[in-house]
Amino acid sequence: MVKIAIIGTGFIGSIHLDAYKKLDNAEVVAITDCNKEKGQEVAKKAGTNFYRDLESILEKDTVDAVDICTPTFLHADMVKKAAIAGKHVFCEKPLALTLEDADDMIEEVKKNKVKSMVGHVLRFWPEYVAAKKIVTSGELGRAYHAFCQRLCVTPAWSWEGWMINEKFSKGAPVDMHIHDLDYLMWLFGSPKIVKSQGVYSKDLGSYMHIGTNIEFKSGQCGLAEAGYGFKGKFPFTMVLRILCEKGTIEWIYRAGETIGERGAEFEPIVYLADGSIFSLEIEKNDPYYLECKYFIDCLDKNKDITQATFEQGRAALELALASFESTKNSTVVKIN
Repeated sequence: MVKIAIIGTGFIGSIHLDAYKKLDNAEVVAITDCNKEKGQEVAKKAGTNFYRDLESILEKDTVDAVDICTPTFLHADMVKKAAIAGKHVFCEKPLALTLEDADDMIEEVKKNKVKSMVGHVLRFWPEYVAAKKIVTSGELGRAYHAFCQRLCVTPAWSWEGWMINEKFSKGAPVDMHIHDLDYLMWLFGSPKIVKSQGVYSKDLGSYMHIGTNIEFKSGQCGLAEAGYGFKGKFPFTMVLRILCEKGTIEWIYRAGETIGERGAEFEPIVYLADGSIFSLEIEKNDPYYLECKYFIDCLDKNKDITQATFEQGRAALELALASFESTKNSTVVKIN
């Protein structure tokens, strides 16, 4: 039984809590949140203990791992403290705001020999996983190009608006765009050149929309679009389209205002060169549950974490920061 503490009970922390409650080999034994009343309420409903801060939790021998669901600008310090205390770490994406912080985090978890994972959930999202398997298998020949899209209304749900504050999140180019950038690298490998364009919002104080063209070292290319500048009842939207030698894979998903308000279910469609069309049969599992289950199973069975590693999180951050730089300076950015 893996005993885990949840740090932060906002949107993603609550989703992770629900996931852990469904696992037979995990037990949430501690919760903390900067909002004491909210944290205590969540802990009471979960039947677990509330602690005033991370440091109080790290003193407990009963905690095996921490799940850090706090704003991005807090990740580096919290991860390093947890690693020094000998706790395994799940850290929500993005891993950090700078590559220097990401490198320090990686060094600390290695030095203290704890397992670590970052919340790049598309690596566990059934539809994205199914598309990746087809590309890897080669059954549609070589994949030439992939398009990813992620759109939503302005995230008013974030604590004190940190998510739309460039200082604390670097806006849509890093906080939101990074999901699809990580997936494109999972498909095609290391990026070579990045060119982005974005829309800056003076009202929000950050880039609220971005489009990024990527040339990969493999010769393949990708295009990703992300934005949280939409108004009214615009639904949370995700699109995946992969152009292959012998056909095309496409998936379109529209939810409610947030990704948590699940909308109509659409199966991924494969369009073959001979004119035939078929749907991929996908087992309907919650991707956040699958992500948390993978983390807990690796701890429980003492297996290496090979998906959504801190190193992969760093690579995604590097690409996201390159897209931010390209947008801000209207330049083409080369990735070393």
